[in-house]
Amino acid sequence: MKNKSRNERLDKISDALYGSPEELTAAEAAEDLEAAGVDREELHRRMYDKLCLLVQGYRLKGEEPPPHLAKAVEELRKKVGQPRTREEFERRADSTISKLLEGVRARLAGSPKLAFSNQFRHQTSEQSPEDQKIIERLEREIEKDLDEEKENSD
Repeated sequence: MKNKSRNERLDKISDALYGSPEELTAAEAAEDLEAAGVDREELHRRMYDKLCLLVQGYRLKGEEPPPHLAKAVEELRKKVGQPRTREEFERRADSTISKLLEGVRARLAGSPKLAFSNQFRHQTSEQSPEDQKIIERLEREIEKDLDEEKENSD
């Protein structure tokens, strides 16, 4: 009972300082995570892994997981799990390319060194050795071009 009242007090304090979670928009949440130095992709992956363990526990007992839990796992799977359809695969590729381009633009604007995402690189479901070679070649070319741009701008 003591923990419940303590949690309620903490919830009230948090709501007073930051507003209730229902009032927080997705953009504000993303901004807050970025300001706190939290990698959203890693957060999604960790949450997905934890929720998968919860679902597995239900299924091992022969029970269906609650609908909200199953929906949350499905939504996170689309972001971090293996793509199940060609459409998901293409959407993930588009997202990866967009993030790469954002990194390149940020680098050209004087931001810290670009870091390539390992998320796509280590997925093997639909990635052939030729795909891996192409990705590595393109990464080297982009890094070379960025270095040349930086030298020319200095």
